[in-house]
Amino acid sequence: MKILFLARHKFPHIGGVEKHIKNLSEKLRVNNYEVTTISEEDIKPPHFKYIGLFYIWYWLFKNRDLITRSDLVHIHDVFIWFLPFRFLYPNKKVYITFHGWEGKWPIPLWNMVNKKIANYLCNGSIAVGKYIEKYYKIKTNYIIHGGVTSLRQGYGRQAKIKDTVVYLGRQDEDTGINEFRKWLSIQNNKYKVTYVTNDPNPEKYLETAEYCVPSGYLSYLEAKNNGCKILTFANNPLKVDYWNEVKLLKSIPSWLEVADIYIKLWR
Repeated sequence: MKILFLARHKFPHIGGVEKHIKNLSEKLRVNNYEVTTISEEDIKPPHFKYIGLFYIWYWLFKNRDLITRSDLVHIHDVFIWFLPFRFLYPNKKVYITFHGWEGKWPIPLWNMVNKKIANYLCNGSIAVGKYIEKYYKIKTNYIIHGGVTSLRQGYGRQAKIKDTVVYLGRQDEDTGINEFRKWLSIQNNKYKVTYVTNDPNPEKYLETAEYCVPSGYLSYLEAKNNGCKILTFANNPLKVDYWNEVKLLKSIPSWLEVADIYIKLWR
């Protein structure tokens, strides 16, 4: 089966969605799926709001054989890229994964409408977090939280260096980093902190860190998988629900389990 992924960025660009697509694609290929990912790295659109979007539409139309040759299209957040082609190819099977929120609180009305339209026009959907259904008022087919490459729960506990903290991931305001820094400022220099933002392989930091401050679900799962104690920070009700949800997971999912959910959706 030929799968076409559409995403804003892909590996080696660093980010949670990029890592999600990379690991998912690897597991799908093991199951004899042929996966092609098209991103801005392929299209190279000009970075002007509407001009860039029209260029993406033009590029996809010029290369529409990518769409026609695929058995299905799976979109990672960027449904607007595919919007005109949904009507040009009404019989094409189209699915979407909603990877998160846009970092703005309260959520702008257009962002809610955008997800509702995408969810309505697709044949099925996945949400990375139940909170997406609650705050965007949509219903998806499956809820996931990402995964880890190899399960190694508790690995490295004996090697932990006391009072060491790794901040893992983006340092944007929506991650709760400002709240973390405020908390850190009243700890009387007790903790030695390392910020890891652009390293695709953070395990070397997590193996020895006693604590981890994750910026999102993937960094949370990776830290948990390496035996770190987790510190989370939030600056709005959505982010509180975001963290409370992942803390309730009874086990750490693998990317193979995530791939199985995608396959169930497509079937």
